[in-house]
Amino acid sequence: MSGPFDGLTVVEFGQFVVVPFCSQLMADAGARVIKVEPPTGDSYRSGPAQLAPGETRQFLIKNRGKESIAIDLAHPGAQQVIHRLIETADVLLVNLSPSAVRRRGLDYDTVARINPRVIYGAVTAFGRVGPEAPLPGMDVVVQARSGLMTSLAAERDGLAQHSEVQLADYATALLLFGGVAAALYVRERTGVGQRIDASLLGTALALQNNSLSHVYGADDWRHEFVAKQLPELRRQGADHAAIEEVRRSMRPDAPTHTAHYRVFRTSDGSVALGAGSPLARHRLAEATGLDGTLADRAPEEFGTQLADVLMTRTSAEWVELLRVRDVPVAEVRHLEEMLFDPHIEAEGLVADYEHETVGRYRGFGVPMSMSATPLRASAASPPFARHTAPILAELGFTEGEIAGLLDANAVFAGPAPSKPAGTPTEVPGNPGRDS
Repeated sequence: MSGPFDGLTVVEFGQFVVVPFCSQLMADAGARVIKVEPPTGDSYRSGPAQLAPGETRQFLIKNRGKESIAIDLAHPGAQQVIHRLIETADVLLVNLSPSAVRRRGLDYDTVARINPRVIYGAVTAFGRVGPEAPLPGMDVVVQARSGLMTSLAAERDGLAQHSEVQLADYATALLLFGGVAAALYVRERTGVGQRIDASLLGTALALQNNSLSHVYGADDWRHEFVAKQLPELRRQGADHAAIEEVRRSMRPDAPTHTAHYRVFRTSDGSVALGAGSPLARHRLAEATGLDGTLADRAPEEFGTQLADVLMTRTSAEWVELLRVRDVPVAEVRHLEEMLFDPHIEAEGLVADYEHETVGRYRGFGVPMSMSATPLRASAASPPFARHTAPILAELGFTEGEIAGLLDANAVFAGPAPSKPAGTPTEVPGNPGRDS
């Protein structure tokens, strides 16, 4: 066994981020992933920033290690291909719109009748049963709807900002990955498949779990804040800071940990401190020459004094001084630095890949390690429809039937490979993650 999912076949009816990234992780874990693309290709194959025809940065980083087959799901002749793919699948992942899923016969009831053992993973924006369940949604929409955008506190000119960090999307992909693994474990014991549902909304709320609580009787202030204060502040055009000031003034348990658990300026930049435990706070006070009891008695005063002291040295000096005392600390870095960071490279969190048309590129590596069945990321993303004909032949279609499907535009085939399809490019310095 070369990976934990070695021998499993995943069929992906995915687009954008959640399902493609989840199935990419499954490919890293040894699964065979067949990506079903529409006749025009995955949405991320098009766009103004083409690295090569049909190849963009966003497609490369979410689809490595897969095979590509192109099917017109609306074509009547495509149904026989879809059914055979379902029959061969251990896992089927879907994040098409709910209406498209029903129209194309990709709903769980239909799929389970064809293959009762299948693990079916579905992703929606807002869930399955609430009044907003049928609505479409993307990461930016769900971050706004869930309060996550406000919690992240990124704002410009009084307007909440959405960054390139698709937090709800990627976190949902990780939840789906865990759900699929759990369902596969259950199937090993029972022989029965099941449906897994994950929503961007549920994930966005999970990410805010630290603040998502209401104790009846103790938190009655929240009703007034939500019903009266917040609408009035919004009507006045209040920014995030003004809203938070009112909220904190109304809370009976306003947080105090930010005195020693936040970002501070230094003489040449900034550092993040994570002195969350009493012992870490004691060590922090010792290193900075402050009275550690202030952290509990007068946290705001402690934070003020700490901010003044940290301005007296460089970020690198404080990191060196605090790390030897086991105080969690790091310089605030930029993402661009991570691609060539020695520690990140050593951990295998970035790696180089060789793409047939794009050439050599560097991207995200493998985010977890397993000692007996290591995950590996060695093959780049596939050219469009590269594997259509080989997969159809493997599914039992004759050469004549394949030609008929191609002539009818039920399926589409890409150009012939310059080397055998599915052959991974072994990349120096990217052996996989193991312990």
